[in-house]
Amino acid sequence: MALGFSEALAAMPESIADQATLEAALEAGLLLSAGGSGRASVARHRQIGEAALARGVVRVVSIEEFEAEGQLIIATGVGAPGQAKNVGAEDCIEAAKLLIRSTGVNPAGVIPGHVPGFYAWLQAADLGVPVADVAANGRGHPTVKMGGMGFAARPDLTITQAGAGGYGGNGNRISVVAEGNIAATSSVMRHAAVQNDGLIMAARGPLSVSWVREHGAVSAISFQLGLGQRMVEAGANGERRIEAIVDFTSGALAGIGVVSEKTVAYKEGFETGEIRVRCGQSELLLGICNEYMTLSRDGERIATFPDLIATVDPQRGDALSISELDPGTRVAVIVASKRNFPIGSGVLDPGVYPEVETRMGVEIARYALDPEA
Repeated sequence: MALGFSEALAAMPESIADQATLEAALEAGLLLSAGGSGRASVARHRQIGEAALARGVVRVVSIEEFEAEGQLIIATGVGAPGQAKNVGAEDCIEAAKLLIRSTGVNPAGVIPGHVPGFYAWLQAADLGVPVADVAANGRGHPTVKMGGMGFAARPDLTITQAGAGGYGGNGNRISVVAEGNIAATSSVMRHAAVQNDGLIMAARGPLSVSWVREHGAVSAISFQLGLGQRMVEAGANGERRIEAIVDFTSGALAGIGVVSEKTVAYKEGFETGEIRVRCGQSELLLGICNEYMTLSRDGERIATFPDLIATVDPQRGDALSISELDPGTRVAVIVASKRNFPIGSGVLDPGVYPEVETRMGVEIARYALDPEA
């Protein structure tokens, strides 16, 4: 009998990652990126994961294994995921080194900002520390503040963010270190991403284990690996994969149809706009700010961040990103409630939503913060 979410988390051992783990993490991670990554970025993410496995042991352990006073760092990228042209694995490692040199922290472990999470694998392998089974959030989010695990509501708290870019592109190097509250430092990081063609590799922290345990998306990696295993077992069969995803997440298939219109543009570190999908007599409308943030059917909102909204190829079941959904593309849209997977406390902070609502021109917080929605 196949395991569902709760059973998979209970059964997931502390593990040493290998190639099979990587493939499961890749399949589910692309899906959980919520439009930020897809089939076109498989090679890049696999390369980073394999670089981590080649560099050292990637050990995923429960957050309970760490001392409460230990310090963790967060591995992530800042900017628009679809603009990853001028970054590489060395940028990811350099960002962690910049953070450590600036803060003097001796990290006990690394966590991802959100899945796929291979940046955390690589930083952890390079540093010789484990990956904690936590993420800042359990699905893709467009701003650092949303992955801030409560820091956005505490402007009195100081955090350090470090970023690097250029190794993967034309050789124009950029690095940045910013110290201050999360709002101020995030603005600096976003500007650096714009200067690097839209994306930089980053690390931020340090955060105490006790803070992460209370505010992070605990078991997010176990969830990712459990879902990924189900997707791998389903094979390259769209119907079976969709069924596996819906079953594991206790979600729903919102519809299968054809992209009829796409109005997505890049500006100031964000990709924003809409994608319309014609499903027979109905129309689905995906609202976008780097990732899928809203989903409506015939004018009625049916899912809102931090709910999971994902798109897959109906034939093979591969995750499809926003950048891959051109008019005429056939696509399946899947949703799952925010109650059905791990999320971080940052997405429950009303203060993180106005920036994205302004860019999108729609309400998000009213739905996102409604416990009944």
